[in-house]
Amino acid sequence: MLYEIQIWREKLRNHAQGIVVNAAAVATLAAIVRNPAAQWFGVWTVVSLLVCAMRYALHWYCYRYQKRHLGKLAPRSLRALLGLGVITSATLWALAAWHGIPAFTDNEKFSIMIMLAALAGGSTGTLASMPVAGRIYILVLLLPSCLRMLQMNDDQLNLLGTLGLVFAAIMLNSHNNNYKLLRNTLTLTQDKEDLILQLSEKNQDILHANEDLERKVRERTKELVFLANHDPLTGLLNRRGFLSYPYRGPAARRHQTIIFIDLDHFKDINEGSGHEHGDLLLQAVSRRLTQVISTLAGVLAASDHAICRWGGDEFVICIMRDSDALATVTDTTLRYCQMHEQLSAPYQLCGHELNLGMSIGIFENLTDKDFDLSQALVFADIAASEAKKQGRGRVSFYSDAAHELQRRRLQLTNGLARAHIDGSLRLLFQPVIKAYGTEVASYEALLRWTHAELGPVFPDEFIPLAESSNAIVAIGLWVLEQACHEARQWPCAPGTAAAPKVAVNCSIRQLVQPDFVQLVQQTLANATLPPQRLIIEVTESVLDDRNMARALAALAALHDYGVEIHLDDFGTGYSSLSRLRQIPLDTIKIDKSFVIGMDDKSLAVIEATILIARKYGLRVIAEGVESAAHLATLSAMGVDELQGYYLGRPGEIQPSRT
Repeated sequence: MLYEIQIWREKLRNHAQGIVVNAAAVATLAAIVRNPAAQWFGVWTVVSLLVCAMRYALHWYCYRYQKRHLGKLAPRSLRALLGLGVITSATLWALAAWHGIPAFTDNEKFSIMIMLAALAGGSTGTLASMPVAGRIYILVLLLPSCLRMLQMNDDQLNLLGTLGLVFAAIMLNSHNNNYKLLRNTLTLTQDKEDLILQLSEKNQDILHANEDLERKVRERTKELVFLANHDPLTGLLNRRGFLSYPYRGPAARRHQTIIFIDLDHFKDINEGSGHEHGDLLLQAVSRRLTQVISTLAGVLAASDHAICRWGGDEFVICIMRDSDALATVTDTTLRYCQMHEQLSAPYQLCGHELNLGMSIGIFENLTDKDFDLSQALVFADIAASEAKKQGRGRVSFYSDAAHELQRRRLQLTNGLARAHIDGSLRLLFQPVIKAYGTEVASYEALLRWTHAELGPVFPDEFIPLAESSNAIVAIGLWVLEQACHEARQWPCAPGTAAAPKVAVNCSIRQLVQPDFVQLVQQTLANATLPPQRLIIEVTESVLDDRNMARALAALAALHDYGVEIHLDDFGTGYSSLSRLRQIPLDTIKIDKSFVIGMDDKSLAVIEATILIARKYGLRVIAEGVESAAHLATLSAMGVDELQGYYLGRPGEIQPSRT
């Protein structure tokens, strides 16, 4: 009985401290959490504080009871209620952790974790006199939060959950040790002072262990934060770290420069030398970038700067400067050009010298308006895209005109994706006349597009966009189907029994489609148009090494099927004449630039083209005939067919009435 009374007194002595600490922790967490997504948290705070108040009232009643009944043990119900209050508080904390970890911010998550660890650590001492309730308190306090962190799809939380389980085991062991120490202290009264000293030393060891564990948790947390904000390959800031970087200096007087760097043809290095080689090159670029930008920031008197690997082979730099330290535009531009020259200098890698080009876009915010980093990044990216469009390996500065052009391109690209189904496309047909007579040999199908908002768009603008976005495949099929359907209804030329042929331009992207030949055959069958009346026009891009094999296979299959193959814009490409014989051609079309000029050099090219065509057994069509002189000269030179505004403008053709 004496032992139980001593244990009971020990419970009352420490219990009030635990209640106060618990209430303080609840109030502190309530001050930290400001998360609108956790609407339940306010209810939790009120309930937790009420439980603390009820526990304190029960403790005060038990304390008064003990003073009135010295030497008498309190009723079992009071002792049970005291333990139940401890477990209830632990349960409320477990509920907060279970529901809060998915919803809270990172700071809020770490706050509740630290509080749980502190409460569990403190309970090893304050609840040492409660062997069952104390252990339940530690388990209920820590296990749900650890399990919740292990369920989250987050490496940091998973690691903290694992550490929490280890911490829980240590706390249970610490609690058990404290209980044993207390029991020995109470049973061995004759050695009371020594036992108290041992208990004090043991508690100090536990406190040191807790402090050491908390220190390790803090260090690991810092390490995880670093990993979350930095690129593991280069050590530079990653996208997340760059967007949240705390720039130094007075915000009201800062001007910003965003530099967007895109390595030219880096994919070729990865494919040619392997990704490990590419990783080494990215690390070398990062080291040089750090040196060059640090020097540049010093020259520009920057108050702060940040360097980021934006992703893949892209890097982003932000330089912050005070308005009073701004250099002249000419001087600043020169500095950026020198930066480009330094970054593009040859790299020594694995004993080899490697030349690497860079397309750099720069946006400078030289006003006192609020700085929107996301928008500035868009502007710098637009400038980098312009640098690539201008030939790569250069520096380009953002301009409103370039932005407007980019927006127009995007608008046109989005419109092209549905142009083949929204009725905005139409075909016009320009006649191709035989050189000796007025008979129409064929009509070339010319595509026209009217954008719903921007109005008519020239082919020179929308065709390249369609090819770069791959919309050309769907649009090309629409052109083929429409041209074949209309050609089927054309009347025969006067005095002939055959209707004119229809010529359709095909992109290299169409030719390399695996089912292109089958699509052409199916389209001809659906339109009931003989293959001999279809002409496929291609440019010298089919002679490109990367696509040549598939393109030639498709052209050969179509030629065997009866479709004519014409080589358009001859003389404007960069292909070797030795490859010309590999294409199953019927006709060469002389580009209009040679016809319109019609000087001695142009005539020499035309004459040479006709000679080459005759050697290959091909016909010759001359484009760009705009005058009677053109017609007479070209006919005399031996051109087979002619095309141009002088002979007929693009238009619609009335169907046959028969």
